[in-house]
Amino acid sequence: MSTPSTVVSGVPSLPYGSLKKSCGSSKNIFQEAIDHCRWKKVLHNVILQNYVGKSFEEILVSVNNICENVEGIGMLTVYDITSAICRYHKVNIDKVYIIGGGPKRAIRLLNIEPKIHKIEQMTLKYVEIPEIIQAFDDQNLELEPRVKNSNNGDVFETYICIWQKSK
Repeated sequence: MSTPSTVVSGVPSLPYGSLKKSCGSSKNIFQEAIDHCRWKKVLHNVILQNYVGKSFEEILVSVNNICENVEGIGMLTVYDITSAICRYHKVNIDKVYIIGGGPKRAIRLLNIEPKIHKIEQMTLKYVEIPEIIQAFDDQNLELEPRVKNSNNGDVFETYICIWQKSK
C-alpha cells in the first residue's frame, strides 16, 4: 500500500518514501524538518496555520507551541519548519541561528562566538551575517557570491552546515 501525499499549510508534499535527504532540498518546503525528525509520520500530522504577514519570531513561536509536546520533534525540526515557512512566505531571517551539529561545528571552525536570542520561552544561539563573511575573509576561505550577497541568515546557515562537512 502506498503512502498518500499530505498537504501542510496549503502546500502539497510528497509521500515519505519519495523524499530525498539533503540540506535545502526543493522537493518539499519542509524537507529539512522531515530529514531532522525521527518520527516522520508524526511530523506529517502536525497541522500548521497560515503565516502570511508574520515575522520569523512570530512563526517560530507558533511552530514551537504546536510542536513542543510532540515526542520526537526538537528545536532543530522546529527551526527547519519555521525556515521553510519563511522561505515560502518570503520572510527574511536576519540572523544565522546555530541549531544542530553542523552549524555548531562550523562556527567553531570559523572561531565565531555565538550570541543569545531569547524569543519567549526559547533561548537560541546565533551569529550575525557580517561575522561569517568576516571569518571567511580572515581565513582566506571561499564564500560563494550568492551566499555572500544574501541578507538571509538561513542561506548562510545552510551554507555553513554543508561547508563544515568538508573540513
